[in-house]
Amino acid sequence: MKDVDERLDLSPLDPESRDAGFWLRFHGRVLEQARDELARRRMTEGLTVAEVVFQWRKPLVPLTLLAASLAGVFVYGHEEPAPDLSPVAYSEALVEDLEGDPIPTVLERVVELDEGMFLASAGGF
Repeated sequence: MKDVDERLDLSPLDPESRDAGFWLRFHGRVLEQARDELARRRMTEGLTVAEVVFQWRKPLVPLTLLAASLAGVFVYGHEEPAPDLSPVAYSEALVEDLEGDPIPTVLERVVELDEGMFLASAGGF
């Protein structure tokens, strides 16, 4: 095993060792390519959040419309069949899955009943 204090020569990995002035040219190329973006950022330095959001309206509105259209196509394209439901009367819905006769049968009668008889048949007073 090699000694830990022995240093490796990494100069072959440095492009400057083969090409004098590489880093200066590289720095110049990067700044040249970033010049337009840096100028745009300097101009927008004083903008408020509302102004920046307002500038987003041009790309944001069409993308929102496209997303909504795609979502609509997806929803209508993958529609599940509706379950077969039979119409249920109000009184039937109240007694569904209940044991016995929870709603008095007087509700289904057509004849006039007095209140005392109704309360007695409903288990009231």
